[in-house]
Amino acid sequence: MNTNLEQQAQAIFKSWFIDFEPFGGTMPDDWIEYRLGDFLPVITGKKNANTASEKGRYPFFSCSHAISWTDEYSFDANAILVAGNGDFNVKWYNGKFEAYQRTYVLIPTISKYASWLYYAVKFHLSEITKAARGSVISFITKGNLEDFQLIAPKELNHFALIDQFAAINTTIDNNIKEIYNLSALRDTLLPKLMSGEIDVSKIEID
Repeated sequence: MNTNLEQQAQAIFKSWFIDFEPFGGTMPDDWIEYRLGDFLPVITGKKNANTASEKGRYPFFSCSHAISWTDEYSFDANAILVAGNGDFNVKWYNGKFEAYQRTYVLIPTISKYASWLYYAVKFHLSEITKAARGSVISFITKGNLEDFQLIAPKELNHFALIDQFAAINTTIDNNIKEIYNLSALRDTLLPKLMSGEIDVSKIEID
């Protein structure tokens, strides 16, 4: 379900912000060019890899696709996480989290822009990670992200489509939390069922 929702959001982004399909394939006159740095400061996490563990209260974002855990957090925000090296993946998260020192933490000054910018960065990631001569770079610099250019309406704050990206990501986030809660419940109940601590012998199944 979440994969399908994210694919829908990516298709909407491409249709409106790349192909300009609602406008006959032509960029509207009242759309302008922005820098990613216009929307947010580009900072990095401060923790080393030893902070990560298999269990913890908060997600720990590194350059890996996999998410680790920790009992510490340095951020509490609606954020985009960009791996500074490795496979250059992009993640979105809203809440308390920790980040590796080579992971870029992008927190928009206007929170509702986070989901839209997540899809923008994800769509253009291959461009961001290419050097001027066209060869793939081994790491992303702060300037690569700050100077990344994107096209959007001049009156962006009143552009309703931005809210749709936020709504999609909120649904994805709620689904993830529900799955996590069900998994935690399973991990709690299963040992008790196996040990006989919970008696299910009298439960009738129609």
